[in-house]
Amino acid sequence: MPDRRIPFTKPALSLDEQVALLERRGLHVSDRDRAKHYLNFIGYYRLGGYAKHFQIDSQSHQFTDGCDFDDILNLYIFDRKLRHLLTDALERIEVAVKAHVSNAASLQHGAFWLLSPANFDHGVHDRILGEIDQVLGPDPRRNPHIFIQHFYSRYDSPKYPPSWMLMETLSFGALSRIYKWTKGSLRISVAKYFNLHHNVLESWLHFLTYTRNVCAHHNMIWSRDFTITPKIPKHRRDVWPTESRNKLFAACGIIKHFMTVISDGSRWPERLAVLIDGRGKAPLAAMGFPEDWKERL
Repeated sequence: MPDRRIPFTKPALSLDEQVALLERRGLHVSDRDRAKHYLNFIGYYRLGGYAKHFQIDSQSHQFTDGCDFDDILNLYIFDRKLRHLLTDALERIEVAVKAHVSNAASLQHGAFWLLSPANFDHGVHDRILGEIDQVLGPDPRRNPHIFIQHFYSRYDSPKYPPSWMLMETLSFGALSRIYKWTKGSLRISVAKYFNLHHNVLESWLHFLTYTRNVCAHHNMIWSRDFTITPKIPKHRRDVWPTESRNKLFAACGIIKHFMTVISDGSRWPERLAVLIDGRGKAPLAAMGFPEDWKERL
C-alpha cells in the first residue's frame, strides 16, 4: 500500500494571525483583544478541539452561520467544569474503595495481605510487588509520604509496611488491578458492599481509572468516545442506552451509583443536573445523554 503521507508545513501563527484565520473561516469575533487573551492563555490548538463542533466539515474548517468566539469559549468552560465535577467525585470514590478493600482484606488475611501470593491470581504477584517498589522508591526513608518515611525510620522488618499504608500510596489504576487480581471471597464481599456483582465492580474500577486519567490530563471529556466500555448490570440495561455506554453518560451513571453508596444524601447528582442544564450549545446526544436522562441516570 503506497505511503500517502505528506510533509508537515504549517507555520506557527501570531495571536493576530490566529484571530484573522478564525475570521476567514467565518467565526464572528466581536472583541479581538479578548479573543487574543484566551488564545494566549488557553492555546489555539486546545480551543481548536472545541471549535470543531461548530465547523461544517473537517476539510474547509468553515464555521456554521452565526457562530461566535464565545460559543467555543463557553464549550471549553463547560468541559472544564465537567472535569472538575467528575474529579471531585472520583477522588471520593478512590478513597472509599481503597479504605474498604484495605479494611476487609486486612481483617480477613492480616496486615500484610498484599505481600502474600496466595491472595492473588497465579503469576501476578511479582507485578504487584513491582508497583509497590516503584512507589516506595530506591530509598523509602526519602519517600514523599511522611508515614512511609516514619515506618522505615522506626522498623527494621518486614521489608514492606502494612497493607493499609501501602494502599494509600498506590494509584487508582493500581487499585483497579489489585482488585482484579484478588481471589475469591474478598472480591465478592467488597463488591457486595458497593451493591455490585464482582465482575461489574472490576469493570467499573477500570473504567473510572480511565475517566480519572482523562480528567487529570485536562483532556476533552464532554463528547469523548471512551476507549473502554463498562459492564452494565442487568437492571440497568434497559435504562442505559447501548449507544451511551462508552460516553459521558455511562461515567456519570457509574459515579452516581458510587456516590449514593458512600455519601448518603450526596448532592453530586443535583450539581451534575445544574451543569448539564446550563451547557449552552453542547448537544446532549454528543455526551450520550438521552432526552430523559434525569429519569434514566
